[in-house]
This record gives sequence, structure tokens and C-alpha cells, in this order.
Amino acid sequence: MVVNSVTYLTLRATPLLMLGGWLTSLILHLQLRKIPGRPPQRRATGGWWSAFLSMRKILLPVVGIGIASSLMDAALTIYLPTFLTGEGIDLRFAGASLSILQAAGVLGAFSGGYLSDRLGRHMVIGFALLSAPLLMFLFLQTSGWIRTVVIASMGFSLLSIQPVAMAVVYENFPENRAFANGIYMALGFGISSASALILGALGDSFGLWQAFTMGAIMMFVGFPLVFLLPSGKPASSMD
Repeated sequence: MVVNSVTYLTLRATPLLMLGGWLTSLILHLQLRKIPGRPPQRRATGGWWSAFLSMRKILLPVVGIGIASSLMDAALTIYLPTFLTGEGIDLRFAGASLSILQAAGVLGAFSGGYLSDRLGRHMVIGFALLSAPLLMFLFLQTSGWIRTVVIASMGFSLLSIQPVAMAVVYENFPENRAFANGIYMALGFGISSASALILGALGDSFGLWQAFTMGAIMMFVGFPLVFLLPSGKPASSMD
């Protein structure tokens, strides 16, 4: 939609897209306004500082995995259209490629959650950390319809990591889920913002092709952190 707005209505028309966001927010408000914000049977125990200290052993590997995958995440979700148009690809196709990536990521998030409930969090996150960078190397060496398939596969694999990592945080802090989620999301937003700047700087200095390659290598480096995640049974067998 953004690409079509820029193509046919010029860049000045993009603020009109806010209307869709406002409408979506209104629909969500009407649908969710009667849902209680906190389950009445759950009560957080202890102060926020003690809760934060108890999270350290879990947050270190989870945040480390987030950092390891952040450059590649920024490469695909922010700089993919720039990379493709720089190779002479039409702007509309470049925008469509990002839509394909995100749509595949939605499927990956659902599938990753489903599979991690049955196979375990370690296996799903570990598979994503290995498969996504391999697909990135393939993406950089292909073109045409094969590249489109690879883009969808990368989205499916890469964007499955965050929801599964969030499930790890939830499972290990059942009495402080809201606080744990806040810490996890705050760190995630900070890492994502920094990674976007870093990848942009790398792209300006060495080229986006090299920056994308560095992002893939970082994911390989982060793979051993999977073994630092808490062990346990898949969520479906818990309780």
C-alpha cells in the first residue's frame, strides 16, 4: 500500500495511510474493551528489582539471541526494498517483496509457536538461527522467482524467533509476566533501533551486500546461546 501510494499519489500522500491505522485501532478498542487487563487470580510477588534480578539468567541468552539476529532482521524488514531497487528492481516489486517477507513471517510466527509447543523452544530457535543465515547467503546469489521464494523462506524462519523467545520469558516468570514482557520488549525495541542505525552505517561504508552478509554471520555466532536457554519440556506437556 505504501509503495502504491508513493508510485501513484507521490510521497506527500503517505500521511493518508494513518487513516487505516486509526480505523484498525478503533476496531481493536471496540473488540477488546471488555477484556480485563489482568487475570484476577494472578498476583505479582516481590518488588520490581528482585523480579528483574531473577530474570538475569533467562534474559542474557534471550537478549543475546536477539542481538545476534538483529542485524539480519534490520536488513530484511528495513533495507530490503533499498537493496532490491539498488540492483535495478522495480520499486513496486521491491515493495511487494517486503510484503511477501512479512506475510511469510506471520505464518512463521504461528508455525514456530505451534512447533515449539511440541518439539521444544530450543529446537525451533536453533533451527531458525541456522536456516535464516543460510537462506540469506542463497538470496544474495540468486535472482528472479527463485529469489522471491528465498525471501518468503527467510521471513518464515527469521520472524519465528521473537514469539518463541517471548514464550520462554513468559514460562519462566509466570507471576511477573507483565513486568517480564515489558523488560523484554523494551530491550528488543532498543536493540532493533540500534541495529537499524548500525546496518545503515555498514551499508554506507561497505555496501548493502556486505552488510547483509555480516548480519547473516552474526546469526551463526549467536547459535551457541541456544544451549544457555532453560531446559524443560515443551509447553504442551507442562502444567
